[in-house]
Amino acid sequence: MWTILIANCVLVIGLVSAFCTYLFKNRNSTMLGWLANLSMISILFLFADLISIFNNWVLGVIFGLVMMLIGLILFLGLSLSFIFLFANSFIVFRRESHSLSSSLTLIAGIGIILVDIFIFFNPISAPAPVKMFLTSFLTMIIFYVLLTVWNTMLSMILYHWYFPKRDKDYIIVLGAGLVDGYKVGKLLGNRINTAIDFYHRQLKETHKRAKLIFSGGQGSDEKLPEGEAMKQYAVAHGVPEADALVEGRSVNTRQNMQFSEQIIEQDGGSARSKKIFVTNNYHTLRAGILAHQLKIAIYGLGAPTPFYFLPNAVIREYLALFVMHKRFHTIMIILMFLISLGIGISQVLIPVS
Repeated sequence: MWTILIANCVLVIGLVSAFCTYLFKNRNSTMLGWLANLSMISILFLFADLISIFNNWVLGVIFGLVMMLIGLILFLGLSLSFIFLFANSFIVFRRESHSLSSSLTLIAGIGIILVDIFIFFNPISAPAPVKMFLTSFLTMIIFYVLLTVWNTMLSMILYHWYFPKRDKDYIIVLGAGLVDGYKVGKLLGNRINTAIDFYHRQLKETHKRAKLIFSGGQGSDEKLPEGEAMKQYAVAHGVPEADALVEGRSVNTRQNMQFSEQIIEQDGGSARSKKIFVTNNYHTLRAGILAHQLKIAIYGLGAPTPFYFLPNAVIREYLALFVMHKRFHTIMIILMFLISLGIGISQVLIPVS
């Protein structure tokens, strides 16, 4: 028993150490969520071992009740989440355009209902081997999607445990669409305001001037590059024009990072220049991962996002990250398919008596 306890202690220390390393030195990764989940699970096992060794039935009962409560909350939350998703989609449709991107919570809500029907009623009607194959495969897919969604959300939340030093040379503000083709909207305005606030706080606390790089090209429906509109907004809100630079060619987040690095080099900076990027809170993780892929040493500061907009935005970020890691996910889906196929074939080779 003590051997198992020592092994669990070593495992907890290893996982928590790895988690802290990623949190402080390499947060631009979804490993942040995986390590946090594994750390929490290992701590729960360690706590259960301690209760067993010291035979404390009171703590055992409390632990069991807490786990049951967590399980009940998760079960009800997952099975009834379609209510929240439908309500949110109604609010989004009233405030935003009826586009595919604004319909993601509606689609997710319909998906939750279909999953509930599958779990509670199992409506698949087919020969036993086929039914076993389909049931196994769909169950694995549902569990895998739920696991990766939770991991992505946890990684997004943990990413914001970031309190940057006030020593930056450059603050890169990532662009977003302009309203009516020329105006800075609330979402983009929050990004710029967050960057301006950091700029002024750093100047007040350390007397070090940073330069803001406003990064965003001109869309087909826009009258000027986003970067230029962002600069105009910042200057109007108290940023000296000499500290405002424009990157006006990028059309996506990867190019935001690439082309902003070129602006830094043109301004006399280098890869060693201390910098930070600013975007909306739901977008920091993916932007950070893209920066890491480009070998750019930078972390992100998240600007606030209206709550009604967050569910659609988070789903969109999850899908974008899923595509970014499509090779890994494809391998996992193939493995689940093969395992399910094996389970179905076993029903033919080993008939149930």
